[in-house]
Amino acid sequence: MPTLPRSALLSACLLWSALGCTTRMTPTPVVPGADGGADAGSPTAGEGLRIEPADLEASLADGPVTVDYHALLRAADGTERDVSAEVGWVSTVPALGAFSGSTFTSVGDRGGRTNIRASMGALVATTSLTLRFDSVIVTPGAPADAPSRFEPADDATITPEVVYPDDDAVVPPNLGELEFHYRTAGATVFELALSTPSSRLRMYFGCPEAVAEGCIFTPDRAAWEAFATAAQGQGPVNYTLRGARPDGRVGSSGIRRLTVAEEPIRGGLYYWNAGGGTIDRFEFGVPGARAERFLDRGRTGASTCVGCHALSRDGRRIAVGTDIPTTTLQVFDVASRTRLWSLGSSGGFGGFPQQPNFQAFSPDASLMASSALAGLSIRDGNTGTVLEGPLGGGPASMPDFSPDGQHIVFARHDAPAFGGLVDTPGITSGRIVRLDRTGSGWTLGPTLAMGGGNNYYPSYSPDGRWVLFVRSPSNTSSMGADPDSGMSGVPDAQLWFVSADGGTPQRIGRAAGLADSWPKWDPSLYEDRDRPLFWVSWSSRRAFGLRYAADTKVQLWMAAFDPGEAEAGRDPLRPAFRLPFQDIATGNHIAQWVTTVERQTCTTNADCGGEFCIDGRCYEQTPLF
Repeated sequence: MPTLPRSALLSACLLWSALGCTTRMTPTPVVPGADGGADAGSPTAGEGLRIEPADLEASLADGPVTVDYHALLRAADGTERDVSAEVGWVSTVPALGAFSGSTFTSVGDRGGRTNIRASMGALVATTSLTLRFDSVIVTPGAPADAPSRFEPADDATITPEVVYPDDDAVVPPNLGELEFHYRTAGATVFELALSTPSSRLRMYFGCPEAVAEGCIFTPDRAAWEAFATAAQGQGPVNYTLRGARPDGRVGSSGIRRLTVAEEPIRGGLYYWNAGGGTIDRFEFGVPGARAERFLDRGRTGASTCVGCHALSRDGRRIAVGTDIPTTTLQVFDVASRTRLWSLGSSGGFGGFPQQPNFQAFSPDASLMASSALAGLSIRDGNTGTVLEGPLGGGPASMPDFSPDGQHIVFARHDAPAFGGLVDTPGITSGRIVRLDRTGSGWTLGPTLAMGGGNNYYPSYSPDGRWVLFVRSPSNTSSMGADPDSGMSGVPDAQLWFVSADGGTPQRIGRAAGLADSWPKWDPSLYEDRDRPLFWVSWSSRRAFGLRYAADTKVQLWMAAFDPGEAEAGRDPLRPAFRLPFQDIATGNHIAQWVTTVERQTCTTNADCGGEFCIDGRCYEQTPLF
């Protein structure tokens, strides 16, 4: 593997001329003072850490790049010593390359920008590495001479239109797939060009999938990874769609923006597949992962479906209700899918007494909050035994624990016109209320949202500072006018957010769709360019580009939440994108997120009870690659 070529090191040579420049970037270590510098060990007060070379830029035109990094520890007296072998080295964009000791080597021919971090105890040093590369991808079905067809200047009368993704959307780098929907304006060959400070990527294609109003192009794995890596962690980047007509004229969509976040999504999500009446799951971080069936009627004894569910944040426990209204409340160990405890008995719609429809685990899963007409119950998470309650001052539903376990938000609502049930799946006139832990008990806290219709489905942000919820201005029941419409979402349901400490609720605007419901947060904390970034998913009947119209299907959608925008009183949710692993033929709801997808360990397929043993873990669906 060749080392960094001299031509690519021009800027680095100027920067490091006093140290000498070779074909392999190896800065001269700083010589310690006469006393030999600080002793090895943990950093002490007054010490600092830095990395050489700093803010390096290099070209991949001549092949992979190798960089020898040095970490330098500064003592309180100003002397420095080389601690390269004592620190941990990390590249924040692993797709660009990897470390062996303190030596970074790029992989493949992907351009992009990554942060290089060295950590030593509490000390962390960061610098940037930019790998420049121009890439051209001519996809199958496009003519071999496609790049040459875009040499003419753009004709302003020809304007192919990008319909999806929405402009200025933010997506995670490991989304795996992103469709581009476009109207052709008479063009037959297209160029998708992405420009970043480090790279230029051009993809050429025709109309790989024709739909009623235009075409859909879905980059394959290699193309998507090249696209995502080039844009990852660089903030909003520009891209254009240009189209070439058979007569030689070329038109452009104009500049659009897309952000690929710096950090990949961790963990996974469990969601209700209404078509199959099952709980399905998807694990991020597994290349080629597919959605899998996790719990079904056979495993739970349900008569019609396995519906409302809640998971502990660490992904070790899942609580599920069977049928509607809930006839049994069951808790399973996720890895083994072993039932730990159960309340009630199966019996479909005739089952009585009814069990809680909604529940939530405390962060350590030792407690569970469950809904009831009398008020919330606090249960032992290991047995289901009621420890305290009823709480909340009346009918209470849809609880969610704060990340520190010291608060619970829930929907306080009016009792239904009929009586006799322990709980009801649909509520009206809901108010978002907070419970606060005081010693070993709970006291009623402030009302965070009330009026304006029906407020329900509250959910805490990963840092506990914000609460997302749903509002129906018409005060329609959260189940809809009838159970069937409830499965499709309340037509006028809107996403709102409010400070967990109280304040004026605000409506989500940029990500608004149709029948937006069941908002849930990815519980992990992420950063993007040294700023916090959260992820939110929900179900919606919005249109999916050119693939289907609004009010057609219920699917899971997702968007980035910017806490800084929320603090400034602005709309914090960026434009939404559809989660691509879903079965487009089913209605999908209640995407409950976990930090880790727990699986049964295995040696062979025989250990997995009909599933597949891959890398020591059991999968219901084998990854695609």
